[in-house]
Amino acid sequence: MRKFSESLARFIKRRPWWLVVVAVVLAAALAPGVTMLESETGFNSLVSPDSKLWQDSQHYQEQFGGEPITVSLMGEMKDIFSSDNLAVLSDFEQRIISDERYRAIIGPITILQTAIVEAEKASQALMEQVSVAQEEAAAAARQAAAAMGLDEVQQEVAAQQAREDVRQMFLPQIEQLLQIGEPSLENQAFIETVIYDAEGDINDAMQSFVPDDKHVLILVTPEGNMDQETAVKAADDIEAFFSDNPLNSISVTVIADARLIDSISVSMTRNMAILLGLSVAAMVLILIIIFRVRLRLLSLLMVGVGALATFGIMGYASVDVTMATMAVLPILIGLGIDYSIQFQNRYQEEIIRSRSVGEAIVTSVSRIFPAVGIALLATIIGFITLYISEVPMIRDFGMVLAVGIVLSYIAGLFLLNGILYLGDRGTPVARLQKAASVASGRIERVLSRVAGLAIRHTLPIFLIALVFAIGGGVVDQWLPVNTNYEELMPQTITELKELRELRQIIGSGGDIRFMVEADDVTSTEVLGWMKDYQEEALALHPELISVSSPASLVAGVAGGVIPDQGQIEQILAGIPKVYLEQVISEGGNIASISFVIEYISLEETNDLIKAIEGGTQPPEGVQVSPVGTLALGASTVDAVVGTRFTMNLICLGAVFAILMLIYRNISRPIFAIIAVGAVIAWSSLDMYLIGIPLNPLTAVLGIIIIGICTEFMVLLMGRYEEERRLGLQPGEAMVTALTKIGRAIVTTAMTTLGGFGVLIASDFV
Repeated sequence: MRKFSESLARFIKRRPWWLVVVAVVLAAALAPGVTMLESETGFNSLVSPDSKLWQDSQHYQEQFGGEPITVSLMGEMKDIFSSDNLAVLSDFEQRIISDERYRAIIGPITILQTAIVEAEKASQALMEQVSVAQEEAAAAARQAAAAMGLDEVQQEVAAQQAREDVRQMFLPQIEQLLQIGEPSLENQAFIETVIYDAEGDINDAMQSFVPDDKHVLILVTPEGNMDQETAVKAADDIEAFFSDNPLNSISVTVIADARLIDSISVSMTRNMAILLGLSVAAMVLILIIIFRVRLRLLSLLMVGVGALATFGIMGYASVDVTMATMAVLPILIGLGIDYSIQFQNRYQEEIIRSRSVGEAIVTSVSRIFPAVGIALLATIIGFITLYISEVPMIRDFGMVLAVGIVLSYIAGLFLLNGILYLGDRGTPVARLQKAASVASGRIERVLSRVAGLAIRHTLPIFLIALVFAIGGGVVDQWLPVNTNYEELMPQTITELKELRELRQIIGSGGDIRFMVEADDVTSTEVLGWMKDYQEEALALHPELISVSSPASLVAGVAGGVIPDQGQIEQILAGIPKVYLEQVISEGGNIASISFVIEYISLEETNDLIKAIEGGTQPPEGVQVSPVGTLALGASTVDAVVGTRFTMNLICLGAVFAILMLIYRNISRPIFAIIAVGAVIAWSSLDMYLIGIPLNPLTAVLGIIIIGICTEFMVLLMGRYEEERRLGLQPGEAMVTALTKIGRAIVTTAMTTLGGFGVLIASDFV
């Protein structure tokens, strides 16, 4: 390793211009990749497309369409249902029906149109019934008159009287029809009979679309599995329709998941720009105040090159920017700058005792390269461990960080040392030595006292650390969990506020959906099981408000029971297609069971889905699968929290194994792992005391801590071993190590703190 380090150092000394040119060419080649970056804010950043849940949800959308777009109308009922507004709404419904981007529309107009058809049928049936009854009565009257010996004129008089008697019998019904008038959207009397019952309350058929006396809802179901751009355009076009065709005295709000996701993407772009600016400002301030060396901002330039290359590679590799990878930029700047600081700090130390700049470069690189290389390896191992996560954006977060750290290391090793050599080789060594001595003196004196304090009070320090670590281990199991996608995004987004207002209006937190697959989901056996299944769920789980399924449709018509197969077919034939296609696929082999639930936490939703899924066992050949947005969101609870402890253990084990292979004794790795484990426990204690919950990012905090903390341990132990080889006693060696390398570690700790700290300025919780 020593020979390799020296050869590498001499190569840097001999070819500094080559290194600069190569760096510039690579940066120019990778920069266009940054413009190719795309945001991913949908559920496929939280749930793997290879998972059964994701594939089932995609299959469900193919059959029943995507998440509904809700059109909320706010105003007085008399205004909403005025003739002019109903004409606009009827036109809107026709436009939706004729647009292939939408699968279905259902709302008050749908019910009114159905009621018009039914009323016309009922009116015609009544007239036919009256006519038949009159003719039968007339025929009977003639026959009776003839039997009494009356002539034909008298017989006709008797027939006319019979007809009148029948008319009088049906007169109340006829007058009611006449009073209501012709069934149409222009007839307010007819409309009121559809909306309200005899007591003046909203009719049952209308209740799901008229949640209160100020709001009316229309649900538009788009085609399933739309790409984001098409889905946003579909929602925007609905809003554009009402802008071009405004309703009188009514405000219209269009609420769609696609529009919310689009707003998040815009916020992410704005946040990344803000975080980048703040990160650079924080790094400049920290380096100027703490890292008092020549060309002190050179380290920031190196990590900038590393970050540019990292995000360029992301663009070329089609790695999307998510709420997790968005945080890579400031974290990478804070972490990646460490390697350049370490190399530059050691160069400043060596220039004091070297006869030339070239000698200082060769000595510093050859001596620090092994320790920094080991630290890099341990850090990479930590971040790569994130790849075992089931959450795609966490895997991308770990991969991008690992790549960024490697590129920052390469920039620090080759480019920084090459620039240092080019920049200083023309300056007299004596002047460089004087400047380095002045810069190092004050902080080294402080660090020397800190090192002495640590060595003299090792046991108390260890006991204090142990107490806090035990406390952190105890409270770790009490940490709250928050994987609610909505609560992690900017809370000021208009679309998010509209979604929450909609929930308050309808009094529910959404739908838990299950996909039922069978040869024939309309068979008596399947519908009977389905009815028992949903009734048991409603009885056991008070969070469930209502249910919609083929079984509830059939039982609703059949008086609360599932009839024989012949009656089922008759009932289904009489149900309007717009209602039937919401719950039964075209082929009749897939059904939808949709439970409306109260607004509960995602953890509670996750438990509820598991409980319902594990309810009544389906008949042979019937498969039940959770699907939909709530199921996808709830699944992240297990994915994020369930693997957290395992990931930490695997990461610690991998780092321990690497250190064992390198140091070839057990004491150094154990000392490092104990320190790292303590810090992980302290972070849990901090989170508990501050009230920060586990979420997709804080759940991987342990891995990030292992990467950062192991690096500090390795660098410190590496310098300690170097001083021991030079003949110093253990105490002296540790004081010297902490004094000499301490400035770089303190600077790195502050830059890392700055990189993480600027995340506080983000709108993303």
